[in-house]
Amino acid sequence: MASTSSPFKSNRIRNHDDKVLLARITEYFEAFANADAEKMDSMVADDYHMSDIPLGIVRSSKEAWFQQNRGFSSLMTNISVEAISLHGSSEPGSFAVMENVVRFTLKVDPPEAAKANLPPGIKKGDSSGMIMLSTIWWNSDGKIARELEYGKLLWEGFDINAFNTW
Repeated sequence: MASTSSPFKSNRIRNHDDKVLLARITEYFEAFANADAEKMDSMVADDYHMSDIPLGIVRSSKEAWFQQNRGFSSLMTNISVEAISLHGSSEPGSFAVMENVVRFTLKVDPPEAAKANLPPGIKKGDSSGMIMLSTIWWNSDGKIARELEYGKLLWEGFDINAFNTW
């Protein structure tokens, strides 16, 4: 389980029934928050495909996503992921959906190509975040076969606790 010092905050999902799923999600999103593209790459299948809607990436291959992920992660520091909810299963061929909030600080001024995906005027040292819906499909080896990310930049007055009420 993620500790309080972990960049992946799992307290809202820690009681999920599928402990294998919870362990995989924790490992994967801790690697993301630690900008460990190599660890993330080790968790995905050879035929993996990523679609990251906020970044305009559709069905990127494993190798292409590895390079894109390394580049994107090199722009950020103080990355954290806070899970809101987790649904699904770790069974082969099934998928899991996790609502989460990603927060980060830019460690460099963003290159022109990245500016369209960031708040207007954001610069080195500024912090921002996104509300995300992460969907992950599992293969028979317990690796990630496919991933789909939807997200929106956080807005003025964003309150993660608003997602706690139904």
